[in-house]
This record gives sequence, structure tokens and C-alpha cells, in this order.
Amino acid sequence: MSAGSRIVFTRFISGDSPKLRPWVAHLNRVTVSTPTVAVPLEGLESGAVVWQLVSANNREIARSAGVHSTFDEAAESARRAVAISTELDIELVSESTRGTYGWMARVGDSAVMTCARWYPTNRDRTTSILLAIRCLASAELLSGARLINPSLLAPAVDSHEP
Repeated sequence: MSAGSRIVFTRFISGDSPKLRPWVAHLNRVTVSTPTVAVPLEGLESGAVVWQLVSANNREIARSAGVHSTFDEAAESARRAVAISTELDIELVSESTRGTYGWMARVGDSAVMTCARWYPTNRDRTTSILLAIRCLASAELLSGARLINPSLLAPAVDSHEP
């Protein structure tokens, strides 16, 4: 099996998770021209799931343009993104006050994915778009899950043993 681009999922404990807020802030800034994408954090008390397109060396290439309340919803969104990768329209966005460039991929009025970060030049943005489109078309969605925090793999210590 060759290593290539893949879709990975991140689960947040709730909509109040401090780690989710920067994700949503980025999403809302990139999709500012698409108000229907704005992510409400209410209703995510039982958790939130997002997906990312990553390279073989785990570098983030693109992000889902949505925050999902369940893993199944996020997985379906990712499968759909891979299936329609040749139909995506790219919308160029920028933050003139910061002098940065970004992008969003959509089909019709539906945002599918966004840039993973803001870029300092238009050339960097263009390279990012080409890489994301190429990698999305061949991305793998692997079944199963793995822990990403090595400290969670340590055996539990029983405080009652001598």
C-alpha cells in the first residue's frame, strides 16, 4: 500500500471546545461571502467533528467547510467531497487588511472545503489550490480510528497496588 493523501477526522468534545473556536473562526473568515456556511456552535453540546485533507507526511492541505454533529455526517461529507472533486468551483478570497490570500471550493451554492490557512502571496494560494484538487481526487478515507496523543497509550496505573 502506498502512502498518499487522505482524509482525517477530528472530534471536539463540544461546541465550546477551545480547540474548535479557531477552526470555526477560520471557516467563517474564508466563507464570509457565503453567509449560509456560518457555523453556529449551539447544538453541539454532545460534540463536533470536522475533516481535513492531509498529505502523506500529515501536512494539512485543506479543511472541510462544515462542522458536523456526528462522525457519520462528517464521513459522508468527506466521501461526497472526494466523489465530486472534479466538479468543484474555486472561489478566491483575500483579507486586504492583512494582505493574505485564501480560497474556498464549492459546488453551486454549497461550500465543500476551504484552504487550510491563509497564504502570503497569490502564487502560494494557487499552488495550494492545485495541490488540494489533485490530492482530494485520490484521497483515501480509512476505516477505524487511532489515538493521536501518545500519552493516552500509556497503561493505566492502579493506585491501589503496592
